[in-house]
Formats: sequence, structure tokens, C-alpha cells
Amino acid sequence: MPKFLEKQSDGSFFLRIRVKPNSKKQDIIIEGDTLTIKARAKPMQNKANKEILNLLKKKLNISSNQINIASGAKSTDKVIQISFLTEIGEEAVRRKLLT
Repeated sequence: MPKFLEKQSDGSFFLRIRVKPNSKKQDIIIEGDTLTIKARAKPMQNKANKEILNLLKKKLNISSNQINIASGAKSTDKVIQISFLTEIGEEAVRRKLLT
């Protein structure tokens, strides 16, 4: 099973992603062991980062203060920190991301 999602505590996760900016359509896919997020925005003025955070917020049904880029803000490989208000399992998070 791909290890792009790492549980930190009951409601906290690290999500390791690869971003493909300037894509024709927005999408979340698994490529090998990597979770890839295709973003329509160009990687300029933080636009692609904002787009992927907004996409993840919608998919996971969380607010802005529950998600941030832990590392890789200027890289295509990023680590996103996600905090849920209630305890949630890894499989439930994975399902939300990929549906």
C-alpha cells in the first residue's frame, strides 16, 4: 500500500504529495507510491499552493486552520499537515482523498 499518508496522532496526519502545476484539469491520482495532485494554476505567486490547499480542504471537509504546508512550499514535492477535530482513521482519509 502506498505510504503517502502518515498518521501523527489521533486526528493529525502528514500527507506527502507531488504537485503538477499548469495542468489541463485539476485531479488527485496515485502514481506508483506517490499521491499526485494536478493543479491548473501556474507555480507563481503561491497560486498553485493555494489551489491545492483549497482542493484538499474541500475533499477532506476541513477549514483553513486545519491544513498547512509543513515543507516544500517552493518545491513540487510537498508535505501537507492535516488536523481533524475528531479522531479519524487512515483509511477514511484515503477514501475521502480519492473519491
